[in-house]
Amino acid sequence: MLVRRSLLATGLLGLALVSACTQISEGEPRAATAEAPTSTSAPNTTGNGGDEELPFAGAPKVDNPLDTSRYEQDPCQSLTADQAQSLNLPPTGTINNDVALGIGCDWFNEETRGEVTIAFIVDDPRGLSPEYEANEAGKWKIFEELPDIEGYPAIIRSLSDTRELGDCSVLVGVADDMVFASNLQLSQANVGKKDPCEVAVQVAGMALQTMKAGA
Repeated sequence: MLVRRSLLATGLLGLALVSACTQISEGEPRAATAEAPTSTSAPNTTGNGGDEELPFAGAPKVDNPLDTSRYEQDPCQSLTADQAQSLNLPPTGTINNDVALGIGCDWFNEETRGEVTIAFIVDDPRGLSPEYEANEAGKWKIFEELPDIEGYPAIIRSLSDTRELGDCSVLVGVADDMVFASNLQLSQANVGKKDPCEVAVQVAGMALQTMKAGA
């Protein structure tokens, strides 16, 4: 694994991210209005000086770390053109540099308003541990551990339940010090008909397949 960037930024860990649907449906475009999940956890600077042994706070250990350095530099490579088109998205994504503590890529269907964002949290190299720490502190309204995706631990977490709005965020730990988010906003026609978290898990699995093949 390449050495992670060591910046431990303080403040909110905000992921302004959304995702897409798996089936084209007719309907008027709907702008994404769901609240973006935001982590209030910041790197711990007490006790051991912020050098926690990973993982901590009950986060699962990643037994087979995946080298995602290539995709951290260009997250738009994390979905192939065929994968994106199977989700009714453009074959290529657009870099999103507005992801707090990281970098992402957006795939957006202007007609259906479905959108996917894959983002890597590169500037807080603590993996899933801060999310578990925030949950212990009661900062999440929604916190669900998921079955492993392609062999890697994953969670759903949010400040509010936005699934009824067609929005969901799934975080996957690809190493003890690295996490990526699969964020989904369903098209207007599929809101209320599909579970956005199921689709976000599907997207995360696609991204993992691509990254494992390219590691």
